[in-house]
Amino acid sequence: LRLGRADLMLAGGVNTSTPPLVHMVFCELGALSRKSRIRPFAAGADGTLLGEGGGVLVLKRLDDALRAGDRIYAVLKAIGQSSDGRAKGLMAPRLEGEVLAMRRAWRQAELDPASVGLIEAHGTGIPLGDETEIQALQQVLGERRGRLPDVALGSVKSMIGHCIPAAGAASLIKTALALYHRVLPPTLCDDQVRADLTSGNSRLYLNTETRPWIHGGP
Repeated sequence: LRLGRADLMLAGGVNTSTPPLVHMVFCELGALSRKSRIRPFAAGADGTLLGEGGGVLVLKRLDDALRAGDRIYAVLKAIGQSSDGRAKGLMAPRLEGEVLAMRRAWRQAELDPASVGLIEAHGTGIPLGDETEIQALQQVLGERRGRLPDVALGSVKSMIGHCIPAAGAASLIKTALALYHRVLPPTLCDDQVRADLTSGNSRLYLNTETRPWIHGGP
């Protein structure tokens, strides 16, 4: 789209079946919840659950979509990447890598992290991954400026599980719909929120209720 080689693209992910071997691998890694529930960023979270599904998005350049009178759910400003293959393991994400990816995205989008109102996180419910993600977000977003946290945190996996190759599409669809309908969607949590999420002057709070989202952007 940016190079002008296409005027419309379909992007998404599909996970139509989760064979026993995948469950066996996740079990061996200690990544599956023994409580048979997925509760991202909850103090009692003990792992993830695997889900199936598919999601597809129609992507166009903004000027083309406006000219055609298309319904626009969200505007994608930038994508940040930092993966170079170096890591401690599949279930041990690198803090510095996550921070770098997010900072690259903000810089490319020419936006200030202070303007963010909702973070749709990876949020698998695996304690180490959730902890690393919280630390990375706190580094990028900085400390709160008022008395209360102002950035809603959520993960669609709390409702549909981890759809592996379709997880990103599900998260993007959720966030686009949240922007369009001006609603902060809830994340399921029937436990205490992780202490490191609410400690200090963190800007983050786990959004567990449906709330109106007042914002001025597209």
